[in-house]
Amino acid sequence: MKPEPSLDTGQLLTAQEASAMLGIKPATLYTYVSRGLLHPLRQAQRKANRYLLEELQSLKVRSSVRQGSGPVAAAAMRWGQPVIETSITEIEADGPRYRGFLATDLVRHPGRFENTAELLWSGLQTDGPQTWPVETVKVDVARALEAVLQQGRNRPRMMRVFSIVATVLGGGTLEQELRMGSTERLSRQMLFAFAGACGLLGPRGVYQPPQVEQSLALHVIESMGVAKAPALEHAINTALILSADHELSSSTFSARIAASTGATLHACVVAALATHQGAALAGGTDAAEDLIESLHSNVDLRDRLAEAELKGQRLPGFGLPIYPNGDPRAALMIKLAQQTAPGSAQADLALRFVEGVNERLGLHPNIEMGLV
Repeated sequence: MKPEPSLDTGQLLTAQEASAMLGIKPATLYTYVSRGLLHPLRQAQRKANRYLLEELQSLKVRSSVRQGSGPVAAAAMRWGQPVIETSITEIEADGPRYRGFLATDLVRHPGRFENTAELLWSGLQTDGPQTWPVETVKVDVARALEAVLQQGRNRPRMMRVFSIVATVLGGGTLEQELRMGSTERLSRQMLFAFAGACGLLGPRGVYQPPQVEQSLALHVIESMGVAKAPALEHAINTALILSADHELSSSTFSARIAASTGATLHACVVAALATHQGAALAGGTDAAEDLIESLHSNVDLRDRLAEAELKGQRLPGFGLPIYPNGDPRAALMIKLAQQTAPGSAQADLALRFVEGVNERLGLHPNIEMGLV
């Protein structure tokens, strides 16, 4: 029996290696495949299929979690397997449901992130598009960002930027926060500040506080110095809605731990952001973006596909065991990208790369690649 492979989740295993890892016979492995519990990947240069290590780990955890082992439950959090039920979000084959409403349906109607946030916070669903009144904050967010961030950086890591913003806004105690008003009001205030922080990605590279009442998506567009357009507003709303929640993710779990100690709302959000910027979450999106930006020609595309196939590695932005037939959030965003940026050479190259990975490696894009 071969030793269990190292925990490199991008690794592809043979049938023998997969069987050894799960502690089962090859015949049982093929039974798992026939039942749809495992999804072998075909590769053009190999006769035998390969198995994604991450999916094998998820299957192993699911089997062990049923036995109620505490250490295994901890491992489940690491590999993304839900172990604590929540009434807020349910994961199904067609994507997450927020309080019973399919996220992809909420994109179509009412199609506004504010409605989705209100639904997640209160459980109340409204049909008409919502906007929130802008409230002036008492702290100088722009000066705080200038003081902390490195100067001259073209594209700052936004999870760090948001962490600074949340820290600056949350100067009081939990008792003071509760006395100020509802947590929803403070949450809206924080989201406005995050939208203003997106100005660091724009041509001016500075914080742009929201001024007038309009959708949060338009605040983002305005702060980045981009021309407003209904298609762009819809694209940003889509990204925000589909990313709003995903059951008990590791970042959500971190926020809950912070909340259980009596931490303030802002401290809980900072804890979540610190976790979210890891390589398996927002850091994975950064890696997927770097991958796409490294493609400048058809030659680059072919070389990168050939390299991935030869090394048998999982590419950033592809594969998610919880959606073995493809992440529906990614599928919707990629379709939207085709509609929003027709004729874009960069978008066309990215789309052909996604198709090539699926054809040659059998991997579907996940939300990371959808966002990119």
